[in-house]
Amino acid sequence: MNRFFFYVKYAWRSVLRGGQLSLFAIACIAVGVGTLVGLQSLSASIRETLVGDFQVRAGGDVVGNVNFSNYYQRTLAPQAAQLLNGLKESGQVQDWTGLNTHSVQITGYFNVPPTVYIVDPAHFPLFGQINMLEPAGGTFQQLLAEPNSIIISKSIMQAKGYHLGEEIEVSSLIDFTRTGASTTLKIVGAIDPDLPGVNFDPGLFVGFGMVSQQTARQFLQEAEVIPTTYFVKMAPGKNPQNVVEALQNFNREKAGRYPFFNQVRTASQVLSQNSQSLEPVDQVLTYIGLVAMLIGGIGSINTMLVVVRQRTVEIATIKALGLKPRQTLLIFTWQIVFMGLLGSLAGIFIGIGLGFLMRSIVEQLFQRSLAWSLYPGPLLTGLFIGTIVAGMFGLLPAFTASRIPPADVLRQQGGALPRLGNGPTLLAGLLLTLGLGLVAGILLGQIALGIGLAYLTLGGLVAITGVMYLVVFLTGKFPFSFSPSFKLAIRNFQRQRGRTAATLTVITVSLFLVSLIGIVSDTIQTTLRQTLDYNLGFNAGAVNVYSRRDEDLKNSFEKDVPGIQKIFVSNTVGANLQSINGRLPDTNRAVAAGTCGLFLDQDSADNIFIKSSIQVSGRSLAGTESISPNGPQKVLSGRNFTPADMDKKVMLVSEAEATCYGIKVGDTVNLRLRANNFGNGSRSSAVSVNVIGIVSKGTAGTNFEQGFVVPFEIVNQAGAQFSIFFMQIDPPLIQPALTQIQKSLYGNFVFDFTDLITRFTNLVNSILALPLLLSLLSLLGGSILIANNVALSVLERRKEVGVLKALGAKPRRVLGMLLWESGILGLLGSVLGIGGALVVMSVVQMLVNRSTVYANLSITFSPVTLGLVTGLGVGLALMATVLSAWRAVKEKPIVVLRYE
Repeated sequence: MNRFFFYVKYAWRSVLRGGQLSLFAIACIAVGVGTLVGLQSLSASIRETLVGDFQVRAGGDVVGNVNFSNYYQRTLAPQAAQLLNGLKESGQVQDWTGLNTHSVQITGYFNVPPTVYIVDPAHFPLFGQINMLEPAGGTFQQLLAEPNSIIISKSIMQAKGYHLGEEIEVSSLIDFTRTGASTTLKIVGAIDPDLPGVNFDPGLFVGFGMVSQQTARQFLQEAEVIPTTYFVKMAPGKNPQNVVEALQNFNREKAGRYPFFNQVRTASQVLSQNSQSLEPVDQVLTYIGLVAMLIGGIGSINTMLVVVRQRTVEIATIKALGLKPRQTLLIFTWQIVFMGLLGSLAGIFIGIGLGFLMRSIVEQLFQRSLAWSLYPGPLLTGLFIGTIVAGMFGLLPAFTASRIPPADVLRQQGGALPRLGNGPTLLAGLLLTLGLGLVAGILLGQIALGIGLAYLTLGGLVAITGVMYLVVFLTGKFPFSFSPSFKLAIRNFQRQRGRTAATLTVITVSLFLVSLIGIVSDTIQTTLRQTLDYNLGFNAGAVNVYSRRDEDLKNSFEKDVPGIQKIFVSNTVGANLQSINGRLPDTNRAVAAGTCGLFLDQDSADNIFIKSSIQVSGRSLAGTESISPNGPQKVLSGRNFTPADMDKKVMLVSEAEATCYGIKVGDTVNLRLRANNFGNGSRSSAVSVNVIGIVSKGTAGTNFEQGFVVPFEIVNQAGAQFSIFFMQIDPPLIQPALTQIQKSLYGNFVFDFTDLITRFTNLVNSILALPLLLSLLSLLGGSILIANNVALSVLERRKEVGVLKALGAKPRRVLGMLLWESGILGLLGSVLGIGGALVVMSVVQMLVNRSTVYANLSITFSPVTLGLVTGLGVGLALMATVLSAWRAVKEKPIVVLRYE
């Protein structure tokens, strides 16, 4: 027992004596544990929110979802209500209620149409409650029971600046031929998007309102007010499975082969399905946390190697006094376990703050509050895993310490660390990976998966480190020199290539992720602006459903709506391409082209043929200018539309369609146009058009307009289902202009593209915030690795540093040499990380653009972003160098040379 206390006491004193080095090791472990604890706390928060109170999340003890049908809603829904009322009267059911959802348009609201949830406030919700944000102390049931009232989500309240008591006009599009009646509703409250029974629904993201069934009947048909989701609350002590069977029997008796209730589940089944849907999220978050632990473990190995190298004489002395190799191994193992324990404790506190921060990010993304508390599971897991992993990673340097030969070291009062050999090192690496795989398997709940991921990660890291080793070797051959310090730095860069390559791997991967996130963000935002602004300044759009008045409306808008600078209309119908110059399209030509997969099909006998069924778009002019709503196009041959073409039978064909169908300027294309408009039935009309131009696909990459384009009136007369107006409006006048336009349209769908861009940009930034935070954490771990490398480098070169200072080198000159080394490391990591991100995005761009003829993803990035990434990599490397080397380079040369 005394011997055991000696080992523990000696190891603890070694931790304290380690000072800065011990702090580095603890910091590495703390970052890894903090990331793991934070991610697992986030996962626990999401799980508790979605499955914590399963009756609230499900909305009832039993949930039945309905196959929507106007006929079923009119005939079977009343019978289903009668069945549930009968179960209530018999004492099986305590209460039941329903919910329906519908997209609506709010006059003056020009973003993605919000959703309205239709409920009976006297019974909804059966479990839980709906907390009102405004008015303070308001009661949901009382407020919604007021006639012509609506409660809206806080996102809509904030987006439009609505206030309590304000009246809004709400209307609904029933289908593509009719609109529902509009009505004026009074805003009586605002709520969070946290509704019992509503877990995954578009309305939670785009914004929603809640109305009573009585109010909904003023602007919706009765069939669209009747519930499509039924929630049932069981009487105390009653089995919910009885209600499930009753509803399933109702299907068999009343609905036949096409069920009324397409899904009936108990709350526990809803809980189980929600839990299963969260398993991939848990696994991904846990894996990311374990990768962070891996980085921390590498840092602890480097730190312990520094410690062992610093204490070779001490180790040799105590071994000469009788300490056995296994006892030395035990002492150093205890030391790293102590540092792992301290790092884990620090990581727990970091993880709590990190989890709270990540929770805020996810709340911003999903626009809803998440449950939060100090979850014991992640805290205990972080403490245990951090300590165990640190101990496992400490075995290698501890084993190195146990093999230090006392005689050789004491003879020369120093010496290099003994080499373990390739075999033992490889075996130690494989066993260490197996241990990490077992840990990962326990956390993931699948041992085989954890071990597989561990070895897969090891293989990836070895491959990347091998590339980094080559980069380090080639960098050492750099032929130019800026200063003596730079020259020495390049020479020293070649020392310990393996350690330098491992550190460069971590820095490169971290900066790759940071760069990739920045480039993805820039690309998506630019693509959105290209898609919605069309590179032409168009900032608004409107959909007009089933109308022959499009040209009249267009002229009226140009004349009467203030602020409109430019406007044109586009529409589309289906068509059969019957012949080109009297001949059928050549399938062999399309097959030989190799890029016409979208235009080819197979029959039941596997014969390939080119499709004759196509889509034809109509285009009007913006003044005298012919503009594609898909963005700027180049005329590859022939010419564009002119005002004189608007009453002629002419056509523009996109490059891909022209190539695959063998169409050229001057060809005559015979079409049979099919009315898309339900009101016109299935009538069709034949038309022959002359091809006047072959054009490129638009730069925006949208498909608002198809590859075959004719003057607007040809499609309009054929019976287009709807038309889209594209407009350029003076920004100060856009709200009143769109409000006026909205009142003139049949479907009332009007969009302010600036608002859409802002909405999607915020969504993208919210999505990318979490991986960006994790990337910065891994970069922090890489910076600690650099600090460890510098500390070890200074220790290994104490004699060299002492000689340089004895010959007159100032501390700043020595520090400058070390700064050059770290700066080169940070710069290489930045260049490789940014370059890798650009390569990956270029591959994604190629795959996306090849996937469809309309895709036009353009990789964009801000030089400022890339400059900041480079500055971040180099700056952290330099900062880590200063922190770890400043004290060493100030040491007096006589002290160094006396003992070296």
